[in-house]
Amino acid sequence: MSDDGLLNPMCPDVLGSITRGPRTHMDTLQFAVGVFPPRAYLHQPFEVIVILQNMVDHGLDVKVALQLPTRDANGQPINLSTPKKMVGLTMKPGEVGVLRLPIVALPPTEPANDLPLRIAVRHRVGRGAKPLRPPAGGAPPSALAVSPFKLQALQEVQFIEQSYPQSPENVTAYFSLDGREVPPASQPPKASYEVLWTLTQFKQEKTLVLSKIDDARIVASGMTRQQIYQPLLHTVDEYYALRGLPLHPGEAKAIAKMITYTLDDGATLEQLSKLEDLRWFQTLCQVLAHDPSVATWEAGPIASQYLFEAALYDSVLLGFKLIRPRVRVNLGDRAEREGYANRLLSWLAGETEPDLTYIYLPLVLGGVTVNAIVTGRDEDPWLLLDELREAYRGRMRLVSGSAIEVFDMLDKLLVRAEDDLRRARILRG
Repeated sequence: MSDDGLLNPMCPDVLGSITRGPRTHMDTLQFAVGVFPPRAYLHQPFEVIVILQNMVDHGLDVKVALQLPTRDANGQPINLSTPKKMVGLTMKPGEVGVLRLPIVALPPTEPANDLPLRIAVRHRVGRGAKPLRPPAGGAPPSALAVSPFKLQALQEVQFIEQSYPQSPENVTAYFSLDGREVPPASQPPKASYEVLWTLTQFKQEKTLVLSKIDDARIVASGMTRQQIYQPLLHTVDEYYALRGLPLHPGEAKAIAKMITYTLDDGATLEQLSKLEDLRWFQTLCQVLAHDPSVATWEAGPIASQYLFEAALYDSVLLGFKLIRPRVRVNLGDRAEREGYANRLLSWLAGETEPDLTYIYLPLVLGGVTVNAIVTGRDEDPWLLLDELREAYRGRMRLVSGSAIEVFDMLDKLLVRAEDDLRRARILRG
């Protein structure tokens, strides 16, 4: 809860608002690398552009180094000049900035395409750093320290998508050289670093965010299962496949039902917390502060495009609460569950390797418990249970270790869900 007693939103995803997605994750630091222009003449400076986003409440010491190619694919020499091959800087807590490292190609360099340029990023942070932003990005900003024109120029850069299992510390960008020359510049270009966002901007943003609470409540009232379930089902399927965990149909439906229940009054009905304390609602307020016109959208696109990661976090916490009375397993305290939710989101952001438990614990398990509540028109709730039985048989052949305990819980929850349907006299369709 914030000092004003209403909202305590996380810092916005400034980097994502520039790159529209591409980023490299290093836990406490996120960055994105691009080259502009991607094709240059001799004597014409081009730049390696690095957007740096501090994810925590501590300062970061960051070093960025360039490894320039010396020969092209044919073995011909490449003569490149840069004022600095390595730059070190200190970022304040939560700071976002852009580092520009200029490079100039000089004669007798021949024309060449797709030359590799390696960028190494290293950083250090003190102990006890706490996250200011969710791993998967978060809401867009509504206040920046740069003009819209500079922001638009950065958005025109083609940034590189790099995620697990590629090394986060070394990124390869590509550029091309034209054989033509332009007159040399009178002054050699210099490396520069410009701050785009600080916690000072966050104070301004909070004022805007707080002003959107009533609008967000109206939008939230439209987050009904009829409006959001199908869009969320598509998003769940897409995200999990992208991150190396393709889902069985029943698994995708159960996760989508769990998220739908969370958004459609589930968290408040279960007294998880007040609406204003939920991460997805805080994110919604931030989204409306960034772009008030989003309030006119249909609920499905809002949920899938802007609220998915935040709702997934809340769904993990609610899922643990739902299954706890139904299983005789220690599911950890609040802090441990929040830590697990953050690890799941880190995987979703591409920071870590896939883990089968990210499907089931507690999302699919929670989806089983709300299956009969979150149903579409003419939907047979028995179908989901049958599909999960089929997924269970397929997965069990491959699981070992702690995952076995998760599947034991699934089996018990499926049996209970089937009994509940029979007692409710809900027959198979």
